[in-house]
Amino acid sequence: MRHRTHLSGHTSRGFLIPYFLLAAIGGHAALAGFSRGEEPSEVKLLPADYRSPRLLVHTDLPREEAERLLVRLEATLDVVARYWGGRPLREPIECYVVADLESWSEASLPHPVVRVLIGGVGGATLGRTEGQGRQAHCDAKVYASAEPGVAEHEIVHAYCLHAFGATGPDWYKEGMAEMAQYRGAAGEVRCPPEVIDYLHGHAPLALANVVDSGPFTGAVNDSINKVVERSAAARPGVRHEPLADWTEADTDAVQTARENYRWCWALCHMLCENPNYAERFRLLGQSYLAGQPASFDDLFGGAADEVAFEYRFFVEHVEQGYRLDLCRWDWTKKFRTPTGNGVSSRVEAAQGYQPSGSLVEAGQEYAYSARGSWRTGVAAESNDADGREDGGGRLEAVVLTDFALSAPFDLGRQGTFIAPASGQLYLRCRDAWGQLADNSGAVTVRTKPAAGAR
Repeated sequence: MRHRTHLSGHTSRGFLIPYFLLAAIGGHAALAGFSRGEEPSEVKLLPADYRSPRLLVHTDLPREEAERLLVRLEATLDVVARYWGGRPLREPIECYVVADLESWSEASLPHPVVRVLIGGVGGATLGRTEGQGRQAHCDAKVYASAEPGVAEHEIVHAYCLHAFGATGPDWYKEGMAEMAQYRGAAGEVRCPPEVIDYLHGHAPLALANVVDSGPFTGAVNDSINKVVERSAAARPGVRHEPLADWTEADTDAVQTARENYRWCWALCHMLCENPNYAERFRLLGQSYLAGQPASFDDLFGGAADEVAFEYRFFVEHVEQGYRLDLCRWDWTKKFRTPTGNGVSSRVEAAQGYQPSGSLVEAGQEYAYSARGSWRTGVAAESNDADGREDGGGRLEAVVLTDFALSAPFDLGRQGTFIAPASGQLYLRCRDAWGQLADNSGAVTVRTKPAAGAR
């Protein structure tokens, strides 16, 4: 029988190093069906066992926190199992979730680098495959710090290894594991502020650079391997690698991997939640997990420009509450040069930029009129396309030219504008990108050449 070891977030050389952002899946469910092992008798909490239908968790968290963790992890498993086709687990996933490393003896941590993985990196999922082909069976154990979100990230890797024996390329498996933390109701974005600050503070990493990045945890793997080598040389026979061997350079390697995770999450979230691409993205992931020869270009090559544009737009505008189903771009609308009575289109308040149907020419003047009213919130007053004094609820426009956008410019209920570029005119009701869901109403906009325009 052949034995093979997987180190989640792994490269071909070794450990997968997951990221430990401070976020967790919200919500609390009933605790029926959960059981706990012996109650620690000392003031300093010692590791204890907690069980749920699909989990065995060893942790030194207080009982109430441990039970809430079980609920969150089971909720995460529900989401990922449903997304990837409901494949059941053969056996519970075993997890070690550590709040205080000093509470854990060497005998209670079954892997020699666990202290480094948890204390220096945040956690990892370590798996081993036995057998080949249809007879293959993969077991995976989660090792995670008790920081919110770490175990949720790792449980996604463990599920994939248990259920499929595979996780896909780094950008996919890490992006999908991050999604377990940052997805709110109806697919809206819910993530730590530092994630959004990072994306807004850096030029978007090109789509090709995300998809073709290959294994990006290699530097962290090297750090771990060096810790093992140094420890073995200095302390022959010592079973566990001490956290004291983790250096500032090693921490820098973790930070670099962490930054890559953010771009992977942005791309996976955009593709998973955007109705333009969601089904193709699901098929791509299923191919990865089934070990089939599939590539990103196989599924998205024909829409590469559209995907790259919507990915850039997402990372530039993402905020808490952002919903891709409301902010997707309509690539099916036909555009024409307005003449005579012009071109008419309906603009919904609860969506992002929508196609007007009008092709405009740079420097030319156009007249427009908007009939109807809308609200930018349940309790907001109804306004026409002139919006409010603060600019909210005003009709706004951009011009799309070869997948590049002009700067947004104000329109309103009626008037004229000079086209800032040649291309397709898109319109929207101005509101915060994360607050579109509670908007209502629509206006009908007609665009035509201005009187006297050539």
